[in-house]
Amino acid sequence: MIWRITYVVLFFLSLAELVIYYEVTSNKINKNYLLLYLMTIISNFGYGMCIYAESLEAAMCGNLLSYIGSIFTILFMLVVVVEMCNKRFFVVLRAGLLIYALVMSILIATTRVTNLFFSHPYIIHERGLTIIRYTMGPAMYFYMAYLAIINITAILIVIHSIFTKKKVSKKTLQILLCMLISGTLFYVVPLLFGSTINFMPFIYVFMETFFLYVSAKANTYDLPLNLMNVYKNRGGYGYIAFDNHKRLLGFDDFALNMFPELDKISIDSYIPPNCTQMIEKLRYRQSDWEWSEHCNKDFSIVTQNQSAIATIHRMTVNRRQMGYLLELRDDTEQQNYIKGINTYNKELTRMIGEKTRQVTDMQDSIIKGMATMVESRDNSTGGHILRTSDTIQIFADELLKHKEIPQITSSFCKLLIKAAPMHDLGKIAVDDSILRKPGRFTPQEYEEMKKHAAEGAVIVKKILDETEDKEFESIAVNVAHYHHEKWDGTGYPEKLHGEEIPLEARIMALADVFDAIVSERCYKEAKSFDEAFEIIKNDLGKHFDPVIGQIFIECRPQLEMYYKKML
Repeated sequence: MIWRITYVVLFFLSLAELVIYYEVTSNKINKNYLLLYLMTIISNFGYGMCIYAESLEAAMCGNLLSYIGSIFTILFMLVVVVEMCNKRFFVVLRAGLLIYALVMSILIATTRVTNLFFSHPYIIHERGLTIIRYTMGPAMYFYMAYLAIINITAILIVIHSIFTKKKVSKKTLQILLCMLISGTLFYVVPLLFGSTINFMPFIYVFMETFFLYVSAKANTYDLPLNLMNVYKNRGGYGYIAFDNHKRLLGFDDFALNMFPELDKISIDSYIPPNCTQMIEKLRYRQSDWEWSEHCNKDFSIVTQNQSAIATIHRMTVNRRQMGYLLELRDDTEQQNYIKGINTYNKELTRMIGEKTRQVTDMQDSIIKGMATMVESRDNSTGGHILRTSDTIQIFADELLKHKEIPQITSSFCKLLIKAAPMHDLGKIAVDDSILRKPGRFTPQEYEEMKKHAAEGAVIVKKILDETEDKEFESIAVNVAHYHHEKWDGTGYPEKLHGEEIPLEARIMALADVFDAIVSERCYKEAKSFDEAFEIIKNDLGKHFDPVIGQIFIECRPQLEMYYKKML
């Protein structure tokens, strides 16, 4: 009796995990995960239906349903495994496996007529379970081959990824490999020994739980997704989406407030000719102004309700254009300022300055927020981001007093101060087991940690790729990439020498190392200011630029005053 209840519980666990997956990832549902969960529910329902059946026909229905569910469950399991390993699943191969699965499903569903899958079925009752016995048909061997191919393929893909992929969690892949091998053994061993207990529902539930954990964890480190959530919560932004033929796909409340007639237009329809204002403002039917030729270019929209800046973006999926997205940014206040510019010029200047400051502060806050998010994963560097940024501020004030380096200007220093919090963003690519280690690294762990400099440059480049301030982008990328280089060429990751190292990285290196010396870490005690400045002095011309390093030493009174307050 307990086995019958167990199979029912497994079915409801599958259903519960589908609901949990939807709730956890409702803002970014992965269709492959969703199909895997659905197929598992079908398979486990079939198992439960079969063991509760009192007649051969009922047991057959449940058994065939479980076989069909299993075929598609392991297929989508393979798809999910390939996706987790950051590998490509060729369309032809995926289509071939899908066709194979469909053919097998048809053979299973019609086996009572064709006897190709199995024949002469009958039921027995053991341990309170209804069990079907039968004679295997030729199609059953193709089914076994199908299971073997997919399981072996999944195992080989995971093994290959463990040894070759850098941007995949090794720990996650190792757990996945153990589960795949265990699942295969739990299917094959009972089959060889003729066990009456079917372990597949257990395997499916365990696999689902693991994938649920992986999908939930992926959202935690999904930087673009987290930034997009910040973007969505900002007011004054809206959108209208169209397909390639300019048929309406959707819009938000901001767009509806600008164009109330949107509420009367059916989805997947063209804007009707009587909506003249919308057609004119959006340049919807303007023959000399094609959307495809004006993507990423701003134009102004003024309605009775408000004003906005509009930008047309291409919507693409897998490099295939799917339509257009009209981004709307509230510009009402700005237009009101312009209208009153002659009378309120002074007030206008003040308010524009305030608006610019707010935008700059918001950008800085997002940058610092990302840096803090990365730092929160590192057990050994609490407060490092704040202290090094403030140290750069103190250092920059002193550098501006010297004229030896023409490149150091007020503008350069402002951009460097703004970029400083991003210098360790590459640590987001370092595995938790290393980053959170409460002690010194082994040589191998240290080599893994050293990769954060190059990874940081890639991440910063992607984040700032669309910014118009290319000087800031260059400074931020250089700070992240080269702040561990040394003047004598023994640093990493490129072993640059002397002035080959960008100036901003040489400045950042001093602040970074100084904070590491005077701060307590889980693997060392904090050193005194005398010891710290003696180390800096001795490393001039070796680790540090001798010119700017001497200027850094001149900052000692300000730095001591600051660190006594902070530590």
